[in-house]
Amino acid sequence: MEKKSVVKARLHHGAKSLDLTIPVSICEDFNISEGDVFSVEVNKQDNDFKLIYRRILKQ
Repeated sequence: MEKKSVVKARLHHGAKSLDLTIPVSICEDFNISEGDVFSVEVNKQDNDFKLIYRRILKQ
């Protein structure tokens, strides 16, 4: 089952990187906590792309 939410990219204070917020409902459903570590995969097709996050370390 695919779960879809809308998030906004925000500036990461003091850096050029951006932050994406994980909605609280997803954090609760999947027990995501501050400090969990994720790998990020980018799938690109034409002018679109998909970011796939996989938790590799649970705090």
